[in-house]
Amino acid sequence: MYHSIEGEFVSVGNGKVFHRFSNVKDKRQSIILMHGWSYTSGDWDKADLFSRLSSIGFSVYAPDYPGFGKSSSNEKYAISRGNIEKGPVFIRDYMESIGVQKAHILGASMGGGMAVLSVISQPELHSSVIAAAPAWIENRKEDLRKIKLPVLFIWGSGDKTVPVAHAKEYSDLCKVSVLKIIEGAGHPVYLEKPEEFFSVISGFLNEVRERD
Repeated sequence: MYHSIEGEFVSVGNGKVFHRFSNVKDKRQSIILMHGWSYTSGDWDKADLFSRLSSIGFSVYAPDYPGFGKSSSNEKYAISRGNIEKGPVFIRDYMESIGVQKAHILGASMGGGMAVLSVISQPELHSSVIAAAPAWIENRKEDLRKIKLPVLFIWGSGDKTVPVAHAKEYSDLCKVSVLKIIEGAGHPVYLEKPEEFFSVISGFLNEVRERD
């Protein structure tokens, strides 16, 4: 079944944030998608993730991070390459703005790093985290031991941006995690191997929901 994708500006932290979303009336849960440094919320649609995730019962919300895509910059959420510490603050405020109290969170690269940091600092907001080659969490990697929620780390075998060596290191530190390597994919694994990517994440999400 096709689910329409809508887009609009919402007020977050006294600034304007553009987001795309696909609502399911009989949804069981919500999922937030956080994009990477060189990407926007529109790239998730290139992998058909709005429709795919909606088809298994999720309402999907994907913002353009402040200063990226159509969203205006906001000092409250300012980040730089290698420093994404304000990411979880944005995630919290964004969820409050759209009226979502708890959600799974999926992030890629920069967004994956933000998703991991959000689960570390505010686990009450999340049901699980899917981190696709999460970037810029080296200085927080020991905090991975603190995570109690289900975690899926997913990497492309040919990732040269965030080395695959990090995958096993992070997974070993985070005892509640599952690690999946998709052969033949590079850094934007969800764009290069969308079918395999969705197969992995949907299996993970369904297992998490069965446990809830």
